[in-house]
Amino acid sequence: MGNQGKAHTDSELWLRVLEGDGSAFASLFVLHRDRVFGHSLRLVRTPHEAEDVTAMVFLEAWRCRSKVRLVNDSLIGWLLVTTTNVARNRIRSTFRYEQLIRKLPQPEMAPDHGDYVADAVDQDRRSQLLHRAYRSLGRKDQEIIALCVLEEMSTADVSQLLNIPPGTVKSRLSRAKHKLSQLLNPQAGLLPATPLTSEEGTP
Repeated sequence: MGNQGKAHTDSELWLRVLEGDGSAFASLFVLHRDRVFGHSLRLVRTPHEAEDVTAMVFLEAWRCRSKVRLVNDSLIGWLLVTTTNVARNRIRSTFRYEQLIRKLPQPEMAPDHGDYVADAVDQDRRSQLLHRAYRSLGRKDQEIIALCVLEEMSTADVSQLLNIPPGTVKSRLSRAKHKLSQLLNPQAGLLPATPLTSEEGTP
């Protein structure tokens, strides 16, 4: 029994995935879906959107399985980087769709239920501010905060995952923390009044 858990490391499961083992992939999904969903929820506005992003991330992992990079025997870093990219692409698509809807004739004013859903998810005002600030960061800043701060990955592991020098990881992290701190200060006037659009937050 004691060795059974060790037989199911990410790297060993992934070797089976590369051979087309769907059950091994399902095991990895169960292991990491909650963390991927949690990161998705920091990037999009509703749990429903976060569920869609999570599904798309694991679909991408299966589709591109020969190109996936594990770092320190873990898949989570690659999954979180992919989550950031998938979420931002979804935001851009949603923004374009909303722009199209606004151009259509409106018979009457209707309330924006999306804002009510977001408020229900984040009832605490501080939590709402944090989510908005995080979504306002550029992709690279979101990436480095998620990996180094939220997932507590080491500088060496992040350096290997992103294929950048350790010094660059540290400088990006310092810059991202400073920017997030500014955005969390209401007096700074830096936080956008609306959620991230397709043009905001571009690194």
